[in-house]
Amino acid sequence: MAHPLYIVIAVICAIILLIFLYQFRVLFDKSEKTDKDFLFLACWSTIFCIQDAIWGLFGCGIIDCPTLYFLSTSAFHMLAAVSAYIWLSYILNFIGLKQEIAVPAKLLSLTLVLFQIVIIAVNFKTRFIFDIGCDNTYIACPGRSLLYYSQYLTFFIVGILTAFKISKATNLNTQRKYIAGLAFLFAPIFCGFLQKAFPLAPCDSIGYTLGCCSVYAFYVSKICRNRDLSQKAVIIAGLSSDYDLVMYVNAQKNKATFYQISEKFDQVLSKFDDSMQNIKKFDSLMQKIIDPGQLEEFLEKTNLEKCLETLQEVQYYTVPFVATIDGKAEHYRLKIASDSTNTQAFVIGIINVEAEYQLAEKTQKLKKDLRQTMLIAIKDPLTGVGSAAAFKVKCEQLDRQIKEGLTVKFAIVECDVNDLKLMNDSFGHDMGDQYLKNCCKVFCNTFKHSPVYRMGGDEFAIVLTDMEYDRRSELFEKLKRSVNRKMDNPQESISFAAGMAEYNSRIDECAKDVLKRADTFMYINKTEVKK
Repeated sequence: MAHPLYIVIAVICAIILLIFLYQFRVLFDKSEKTDKDFLFLACWSTIFCIQDAIWGLFGCGIIDCPTLYFLSTSAFHMLAAVSAYIWLSYILNFIGLKQEIAVPAKLLSLTLVLFQIVIIAVNFKTRFIFDIGCDNTYIACPGRSLLYYSQYLTFFIVGILTAFKISKATNLNTQRKYIAGLAFLFAPIFCGFLQKAFPLAPCDSIGYTLGCCSVYAFYVSKICRNRDLSQKAVIIAGLSSDYDLVMYVNAQKNKATFYQISEKFDQVLSKFDDSMQNIKKFDSLMQKIIDPGQLEEFLEKTNLEKCLETLQEVQYYTVPFVATIDGKAEHYRLKIASDSTNTQAFVIGIINVEAEYQLAEKTQKLKKDLRQTMLIAIKDPLTGVGSAAAFKVKCEQLDRQIKEGLTVKFAIVECDVNDLKLMNDSFGHDMGDQYLKNCCKVFCNTFKHSPVYRMGGDEFAIVLTDMEYDRRSELFEKLKRSVNRKMDNPQESISFAAGMAEYNSRIDECAKDVLKRADTFMYINKTEVKK
């Protein structure tokens, strides 16, 4: 029977791996395959250690149930078999074996895993590998050796390949990488044979933990940190090409380092005492070039305490300001970005955005002009109702609904103002315009919830939907009663002809067909009005 210390050791192994996973989270890069491979391996190893601890509950007799003990042991052996394949796949990718060697090795390992799973399944009937006694004791059977030897056969093959790669490597860093890989292999192999010799000890969990620790300590953490440093170098180099000033601030050490200073800023900084600390130089620089009216607000957003406080919540933030250098006021932007490896450090960059600011102003003006142009395009300038272009858009919208087979209910009222030419000739165009406005006002007041469009000259169209479509006959009659032809008094004269047509899916293919029928009815009404 296993000792209760078995559970403690397995749990400690799982905790160690979880600590490594937490630490690795800081360096993890989703775009890097090596990072994803190690994350998967460490997660699987953690699951195995947790399962091993569960097995310990049965092995130590804390849970006295032979059937569950047997099932847990079977699960242990299956997970160990799969773990061997996962570890082998990782080491093959780790040492970078060629496809023609790596693929056969993986296929051999996969075949052995399937073989192990089959004999574990057979063990349910034959007890060929192990058995659980009535007194809740683990009994190793002859087939257990076959299980272990098949599990570690491919490890030896890959170990020989790794040793061969070490002997052929000419670069010291490459040799170190392969040696770390060999140590990675040696840990689970050595502990695996200890597991065979001492089945009631958590040797596999210890081996998996040591393997993960060796690769992380000697390779993964180092390559991640080097990649992080190279990324910082690229970022600083990129900033230096565009920024007027780049400075790294370490608040913990109260130290700042300038990485880039443009000639313009250098002229100002050179006037300060050389013995002055860079942080104080920066503060003095800002106080000298920033407009006094903005200075208090700027310092409030960029003081050391505020920077550290803000960067706890966001990765970076920006502060715009206007600076006067050589008598010329220009727009700048200060960017403060956190250092992911040091919570007490950050990077400051200052860039001239005058061209960007000027472009933004031009863009704003263009947008304003465009809105005005669009407003003119969709609104009739004289009456304020929709234009012919807006009516076309409305018809296209209705046509789309018709083509999509939706239930569409609408009617179009077409109106033609009478005697506009006579009004213009008799009383002038200003009075003619007023006459048009009077008629348009009647259309809008009659159909308060429907869009009115001026089609051009003296022609108008109204599209009725929803509630006003349901009341179309009533409203149309009200519209016709509004005619009040007073040719001698254009201020009060209202005269127009009107026609209305409803959309009928059996005869109308589009909104234009409805408009044509409304136009026909309007001309009939015009004849009646003139009589």
